[in-house]
Amino acid sequence: MLFMLMSSVGLASFGLAAEVRAVRVAQGPKIDGLLSDPVWREAAPFSGFRMAEPQPNQEPTEKTELRVLYDDTNLYIGVLCSDSEPRRIAANSLAHDSGGESQGMGYGGYGHMSQSSSDDVVRVLLDPFQNKRTAYIFFVNPRGARGEGLITEGQSSLNWDGIWEARARLLADGWSAEIAIPFKTISFRPGLTTWGLNVERTIARKLETVRISGTNRDSNFYNPMEAAALTGIEGIKQGHGITVRPYGLASAWKDSEAGAHGEKLDGGVDVYKNFTPNLVGVVSYNMDFAETEADDRRINLTRFPLFYPEKRMFFLEGSETFSFSSSVSFQPFVSRSIGLYQGQQVPVLFGTKLYGKIGQTNLAVLDAQTDKLGDLPGRNFLAARMTQNVFSESKVGWIFTNGSPTGAKNSLAGMDFQYSSSKFQGNKNIMLAAWGAYNWNEEPGRHHGFGFRAGYPNDLWNIQSTYAYYGEALDPGLGYMMRQAMQTGFLSVSFQPRPMGGFLAKVVRQFFFSASGDYYWDLSGNLESSQISLSPLAFRTPGGEQFSFNVSPHREVLTADFEVAKGVVLPPGSYRFTNYSLNFNSATHRALTFQVGESLGQFYSGHYNETTAGLTIKVKGYANLTFNADLVRGRLLQGNFSENVYQLKADFFLSPDLGLMNYIQFDDISNQLGWSARLRWQVSPGNDIYLVYNKNWERRWDPTSRFYPLEQRGVLKISLSIRP
Repeated sequence: MLFMLMSSVGLASFGLAAEVRAVRVAQGPKIDGLLSDPVWREAAPFSGFRMAEPQPNQEPTEKTELRVLYDDTNLYIGVLCSDSEPRRIAANSLAHDSGGESQGMGYGGYGHMSQSSSDDVVRVLLDPFQNKRTAYIFFVNPRGARGEGLITEGQSSLNWDGIWEARARLLADGWSAEIAIPFKTISFRPGLTTWGLNVERTIARKLETVRISGTNRDSNFYNPMEAAALTGIEGIKQGHGITVRPYGLASAWKDSEAGAHGEKLDGGVDVYKNFTPNLVGVVSYNMDFAETEADDRRINLTRFPLFYPEKRMFFLEGSETFSFSSSVSFQPFVSRSIGLYQGQQVPVLFGTKLYGKIGQTNLAVLDAQTDKLGDLPGRNFLAARMTQNVFSESKVGWIFTNGSPTGAKNSLAGMDFQYSSSKFQGNKNIMLAAWGAYNWNEEPGRHHGFGFRAGYPNDLWNIQSTYAYYGEALDPGLGYMMRQAMQTGFLSVSFQPRPMGGFLAKVVRQFFFSASGDYYWDLSGNLESSQISLSPLAFRTPGGEQFSFNVSPHREVLTADFEVAKGVVLPPGSYRFTNYSLNFNSATHRALTFQVGESLGQFYSGHYNETTAGLTIKVKGYANLTFNADLVRGRLLQGNFSENVYQLKADFFLSPDLGLMNYIQFDDISNQLGWSARLRWQVSPGNDIYLVYNKNWERRWDPTSRFYPLEQRGVLKISLSIRP
């Protein structure tokens, strides 16, 4: 064991691929967050962690030890995190999926200042197929708050919720964590004795990240190509590969304006079946999304729709494969188009999914049937996506969708190719992509679109570029499209040096200088919009504070009247204006954090200013209070306007398994106040009880200024997981 430990440390010290050995035991340890169980002594501690940030491949400032065990049913990972200043350990959250962001960003993640970590955290990347492309991610903080997700092509996604267990403890000289991952939860290649493994520890107050592998400046923790080897796993079984997830709920609702109310008892079930170790089929009957968090309210001063992310778990699972190599302005499939129509929830009667891998082929198929809602009849929606792995990190694929929330005829087919490499010029990241799509619908005009992307996402230099062409009849029924009948070009160059010594290095960790241009032309080549963004000064301090100053010249050519705010209509014409913005964010690992931002300058025919402010108070993970405000004032020749959004999040936890989350929002655009409260109790992994309450009010001035109740709904939901 001593030789194994010395070898592991030596390999890491010389920057070679590390190796960690898993030890088989008759019975695993009790998961209580302490590594005091005698069975942990059977595994040699791996302590060959090296620093990835701020000094790549250097000796960490604090010691970290890793142990790996397994028995017939579980993989066990124990991590001991020594700390010379245990009172300064950041442990601010008990919420699920908090702390999922690695400081080694995914491809394209450089070029802007990501938020510093709010907690000390341990992250585990696991590649049980050794395919160097996809992996699982598990993470836990010193309070035992845990999260999990999937990794695909260097990007992490928290869209997967697995059944596993983790505990952590604060100690007199640091903290420790125990993780138990059932083999029934993950897919793996039978008979494979070497898996991919990477473990990362973040020390939030120091902005320090240490890993067992992938410690160069441009290394990406979420790239399985960077993982070390986990050896010694033999004779394990996944089980029957069947999971049944029934749910039952009782709900009551009231519509104060209509004078109506009602109660309902309901239920449904999801059945998961692993046809192969990495191909999953799902059948869902009578879906319900009562526990889904409400969307953020935003101010939109553009002529185009905003994009909102999917939050419903049935549609999130396996959604990574649907990712298409187009630009942010066009996505051929967005699952929010299913079960949501003009802000209303449409009942989803059933859905089926097939997702996973067959050899080097990635597959995702989704079919869903909605029920009628008022005058809106039921619809069927289909989306299918397949990609083939080529080269070491690249892919080629196709996508097909059929259906539209309106019921209009709409089908789309597309193809894409993406070349990615993390070994360009030795250890740099590069990405090249091309795509094309054709849309069958009843609209006149050109139904096709195509585009190209290129990126060089690295720590010192980050370069991103895009060109796309969208025909006037390209309008995906199940997708998102910001602007039709358009050509767009984008180029961004960021230079991000780090002071190497002297006084400057004491106050600045890294500078972020950037320049970008975003252009939109009509199909005849006439410019309709342009925005140049210049960041002459932006930096992060060694403590995690962030500051940025930006200048943004705009040009907008309006071809028709544009109502920028209620009652303020801009006539057609060409407008040039320049904005300036200042932003400051305090370090998120502190118990009290805040952010302020101010944008001001010209805006179309006049001027505007936008003030954003946020304040967060954290009470050792047991309470998190966050208040945000976005205030906009416009003074134009056509009239003045004021738009404001206020948000309050108040989360209270007794443990990582029991918490009450409150989200209160008000905007004076709709004049509606909304309150969403969710109590979640995870009785055991995979078995949850939810108590959800939503209520909305409208502010009116007739006859007096007050809030009038609109609708309210309460739900009690019990969800189980049964795995034979």
